[in-house]
Amino acid sequence: MATGVDWVMPGTRVEARGGGGRGRLEATSFRQKWNTSMLSRSFQLGRAKGGKLRSASLISIESLPWEILQQIFSYLDISSLLCAGCVSKSFYQVSNDNLIWHRIYCKYFACKRKAWKPKTVDTATEELSKISILDSPAGFWKKEYIRKCAGLGTRGVGQLLKPINRYTGLPSKLKEAVKTLGITWMVVLRERNGKEHVKEQSKVYFSDTSATLCWNSAVWPPLSSLKVLCVYGVTPLLQPSKTPATNGPRRRSLLAEYNLTNLEESSTYIGGDKLVKLQCLYPGMLLGCWQEDGELAVIIANLHFHQLIEKSTLGSITCKYSPPSHEPVLDDIDPEYGLHGYHCHITLHNGKSSYMSGNFHNLFCRKESIQNGFLRITVISSKKESQHSTISGNISFPWNTEFLKGNIQHCCLMDVTILDEAEKPFWWVSSPVAMHPDCTPGVRYSYLGKRQAIDYKDAEGKVHMELMWLEEENQYYIVSLVLFFTVKKINAWFSTNY
Repeated sequence: MATGVDWVMPGTRVEARGGGGRGRLEATSFRQKWNTSMLSRSFQLGRAKGGKLRSASLISIESLPWEILQQIFSYLDISSLLCAGCVSKSFYQVSNDNLIWHRIYCKYFACKRKAWKPKTVDTATEELSKISILDSPAGFWKKEYIRKCAGLGTRGVGQLLKPINRYTGLPSKLKEAVKTLGITWMVVLRERNGKEHVKEQSKVYFSDTSATLCWNSAVWPPLSSLKVLCVYGVTPLLQPSKTPATNGPRRRSLLAEYNLTNLEESSTYIGGDKLVKLQCLYPGMLLGCWQEDGELAVIIANLHFHQLIEKSTLGSITCKYSPPSHEPVLDDIDPEYGLHGYHCHITLHNGKSSYMSGNFHNLFCRKESIQNGFLRITVISSKKESQHSTISGNISFPWNTEFLKGNIQHCCLMDVTILDEAEKPFWWVSSPVAMHPDCTPGVRYSYLGKRQAIDYKDAEGKVHMELMWLEEENQYYIVSLVLFFTVKKINAWFSTNY
């Protein structure tokens, strides 16, 4: 669990950080409402007694003594208490009071029944316990309560994540785990002046190895004014209070952050139709922009299942989840350790439907195939027609806004999961890809059709797929699929020295 507590109050547009920073209340001011009610009450009392009203500044709730504020705050429910802490610095300090949160903690996580003691002993014990509570750092019991709530939310999830799909090496019930935890996803668009636009997910589609998220909106901020796009996993914070996730406080966990200041250089054109063009931000983010003015129309993200639960829940509002470092298993007996025993699962889909899904086992690379810092692993050989597989129909990617929809040809989403010989995820990819004409030399007389290719590359590996389009049969033939891994990754993973 990341240090500090971050939460979002969707109903009131509240955002705060529990590490001691000042919050802000953007929509409805908790302080204004409270001061208005106090002024109204004072006005009535003054008229009833025939006295004169004092100035509003003297009646402000923030001018009340700490003890009175503490007593007032003790009557608030948890959501209101967190909301009040985002009004001002003084409210934040009162809302972090250990006595208030210790009572809340004991209410929901009651201790064992105490044995009978004389009344005087109980009184002395109570006084001593108050002293020990006050000695704790400010906000200690609030953090303890929130930490306990987060732990309650994970009950039963471990059992859901235990069953592993033998073909993908990933949890087979991850969709159920997401539903149990109440995980949703949001995007935050931050302008250059610091203003933020929060968009809740519109739709989510689950495949065997990834989740495809869509954000549709009728009104988007101008793309030229945006500086950063952030993707967050969002989970309800207060499980015991049974507060609905849409109205109660929630945690944010940063999944990805993209720089939008120079979109033309940082993005890759994937495809388009008459209305929309798709710009890809790696890894796994698609921006659909209108062809007419270049403004945002739709945002689509593709998230791989590997450690998706941890990434969506265990990060903070500013930092991503940091997985534990991989400990290589040494093997001095095998002279080609790390070059064989790979398993590959690959899927081509568009979120709603799958075009191709294949599993390939016992993949290997010979030492002489290590060239230019890469290991070459052939999954589908162009020379073995028995390995060639088909894709029926055209490959396309659908998009939807609140009012319009379309279909962009020759692009889709690709999920690749590579397992090592211990059947643990070694490399994983979830990314938009586009088909392009294949210009590599070579002629295949077995097929008479248009040659296409799909390529993907990142810092650790590459994927190259070749396809043949047969117009008469209205289908593609995958005639070649090759994986490339960097020698640096192999040596780091297996503790080898190739």
